[in-house]
Amino acid sequence: MKKQKLLPLSLAALGIVYGDLGTSPIYALQQTLLHISVSTENILGILSLVFWALVLVISTRYVIVFLRADNDGEGGVLALVTLLRRQDKKVPRLFFYLGIIGAGLLLGDGMITPAISVISAVEGLKVISPSFSYLVVPISFAILFILFACQRFGTEKIGFSFGPILFCWFITIAVLGLNAIIHNPTVLRAINPYYAFLFFKHGGWHVYILLSGVFLVITGAEAMYADLGHFGRLPIQIGWFAVALPSLLLNYFGQGANLLQSPDAISHSFYALAPSWFAYPLLIIATLATIIASQAVISASFSLTRQAILLNVCPRLSIIHTSKKEKGQIYMPQVNFILATGTLLLVLIFRSSDALAAAYGMSVNLVMIIVAILVMCVARLNWQWSIAKILQVFLIFSLIDLAFLGANLHKIEEGAWIPLVFALVVGTMMITWEKGMEVLRASYYMKRVALLDGLGELKTSKLNFLDNVTAVFMADPYDKSGGSFFHYLKLNRIMPEQVLIVSMTTENYPYVYEKKRYELQKLQKNIYKLILHYGFMQTVSIPRVLQLAIQSKIFPFTLELEKAIYLVETINITNKKRSSPLYPWQKKLFYFLLRNSELDIQFFKLPTNKTISIGSYCEI
Repeated sequence: MKKQKLLPLSLAALGIVYGDLGTSPIYALQQTLLHISVSTENILGILSLVFWALVLVISTRYVIVFLRADNDGEGGVLALVTLLRRQDKKVPRLFFYLGIIGAGLLLGDGMITPAISVISAVEGLKVISPSFSYLVVPISFAILFILFACQRFGTEKIGFSFGPILFCWFITIAVLGLNAIIHNPTVLRAINPYYAFLFFKHGGWHVYILLSGVFLVITGAEAMYADLGHFGRLPIQIGWFAVALPSLLLNYFGQGANLLQSPDAISHSFYALAPSWFAYPLLIIATLATIIASQAVISASFSLTRQAILLNVCPRLSIIHTSKKEKGQIYMPQVNFILATGTLLLVLIFRSSDALAAAYGMSVNLVMIIVAILVMCVARLNWQWSIAKILQVFLIFSLIDLAFLGANLHKIEEGAWIPLVFALVVGTMMITWEKGMEVLRASYYMKRVALLDGLGELKTSKLNFLDNVTAVFMADPYDKSGGSFFHYLKLNRIMPEQVLIVSMTTENYPYVYEKKRYELQKLQKNIYKLILHYGFMQTVSIPRVLQLAIQSKIFPFTLELEKAIYLVETINITNKKRSSPLYPWQKKLFYFLLRNSELDIQFFKLPTNKTISIGSYCEI
């Protein structure tokens, strides 16, 4: 990577990658210390745990080790699954399901992160004046409502400011923390892990539960890993070690130093760092930082859902590109509505960052465990690590994960069940969709004649020919042989002059470049099949793709798009009386998902005035 691009990318990464991690100081430390007495031993013990959590989990595990586990530059739980499938197609199906569950957990996190981030920032009003307390929930609700309502417009015009704003945020929290440390440098002793050991030794089981509060310090780790593809490994590493990590440590230690002098500030330990004249500016920049952090989580949810759709583990949903320059900037109305509804309800139900913190962390903890399992498989299959080396490295990671998981279990009854139930529903839908598509695919293979056999029958069939017309038949994921073409012939007995059957295959790579995009097969005179190879991070517009294919001179015939018609098949499900691989409830769910998924004409961006839809029935 060129040096002149490294600095801007590192700055941009601050605005996207570290938004969640960077805004944790607003609420994380106070949530941990609220349940114990403010003493030097307790402060040093908690700060020691915070320090080593950031060093071992974020710096070592994610920034150094896990960022190596990329799928052609892309990170995230689904990218890991496709990386494993690419390396070994016989990878146990369990890992595939783990990836789906991880995706569901991350989407659940996409609801709670904006809620706790924004409401914790706005709670600064209570610090300025207790009389403003009644404004916290309405203002937080309004900010989040506007944020979700503006998603349709994208972030192209304001996205460039995210990095500089977060940079200012990190500098601000670093200076505030450093000022407090200068007045009470004794907190720097917490770097010694001995104080964490003493904390557990003297506190026992009660202080072990406080690990759930310490975990809030590292909840943005998965967002960092998922955003790997946007910036690359090196800019993310530079942003972390040069700016984010030192700023976070200074602020956490500064909060601890200030609490040793002013124990009464425990309920607002972050805002207590600021002098009175800086209260309003800090409130504003904190709110801006949490809005940017929330935006990053929402955008990541859109990106994750698109991956799931293109990997055929999620029903097709509307994908709208909000930028002509940045292909990764998308808006998904259905996903946005679900996230907005969930987030706003959480604000109205929990009404404070303290209550939300009790529900936050469990789902992220489970995602970390899933990602660790998948990266462990990548280390074995892709990196060729020995079992001994894997055990040495991942045993430490696993012990840390399990320690946090045990501490987080008590949160289930306090509200953590909400994102877990959401993840269960999403995971069930994805698994049912994937299984239903398999059954549908098998049914089509049994029901329809093989493509080449069908082509042989055409020679003897009496057909009427349609001159000067090219028909483009879209093949669905469950029937890539082009059965819709034969269904059309059976109904109409009309053969267009030129037939092009278009099938799309999603590869286990994030991107497939233009030169590897097209695979053209000649099936018979004037009948061709075009297989389009796409990555799981790419979306497709069929008219646009065909135009590019024409420019690349892919076709051995003249294809005039203005004279072309498009034909798609709309499937209707009927109940199979005999045994089926799907349970009755799965059939109903799959049928519901199928009926509510986006139609081919919308998904492939086909012109409505030149597209014909053909209905068909299939038993499952």
